[in-house]
Amino acid sequence: MKKQIVESLGTFRLFLVELRRRLAYAGAMFRMRFIQLAVNTHVALPDDFVFDEKKAASRGRKAPDGKHYSAAYELEWDALPLAIQREIRKFDSVIRLYFGGDYLIHTANVWRNVGIPDQYRELDIYSQVWHYDHVVDYRNIQLFVLLSDTTEHHGPFEYVGNASETEASSDVVARNGAELPDAEVVRLVGKRGDGLLFSTGSTPHRAGIPLHGNHRDMFSIAFFPAYTGLGASAKALFAEMKSA
Repeated sequence: MKKQIVESLGTFRLFLVELRRRLAYAGAMFRMRFIQLAVNTHVALPDDFVFDEKKAASRGRKAPDGKHYSAAYELEWDALPLAIQREIRKFDSVIRLYFGGDYLIHTANVWRNVGIPDQYRELDIYSQVWHYDHVVDYRNIQLFVLLSDTTEHHGPFEYVGNASETEASSDVVARNGAELPDAEVVRLVGKRGDGLLFSTGSTPHRAGIPLHGNHRDMFSIAFFPAYTGLGASAKALFAEMKSA
């Protein structure tokens, strides 16, 4: 009996050592962030696929003046242009490799951001401060597609291009509006239909703020690992495309 107790204690100690090692590794990986995914693309959008003001509802937080500066609406898979469905299927192997297996496709969003008064720029109104998208965990991806020609004057989507070389920022986690002085900022500017497949959970990003009189229209759709339960099976949706 004594021998069994000693052996059990020894096994437990080994378990604790291995647990500490794994936790230390996980902590180091979090500080380094995770593999960054940023793939530019272009989708030949149909002419009638544009932001529909009649469908849109206020999005984000109210500013102190009581106004919303963003509006959005959702689209189910069947309502998406075939060009976007095919674009997503084209990235199927990339998304599977990133997640390490099966994944789900969430409901899509179409939104419009307009300029924010200068006194509110540092407030987190429509995600225009640096942040990570931690919905369940860091493992999520989005496909963004511009719905109109977009320049720096239209408040383009921005992300940190050198995120894999830097440690996680507490300011980004807190979404407190702080700037990142060492960040290599990349902006999604270009023509209507230009897009970006992007790791929103592991890379700091934010919405740009349009200059007064301008706005930015964008389409986005999110992808999550199967264990999250967020969305519909990619396999099932692609199978429906083949049978259609």
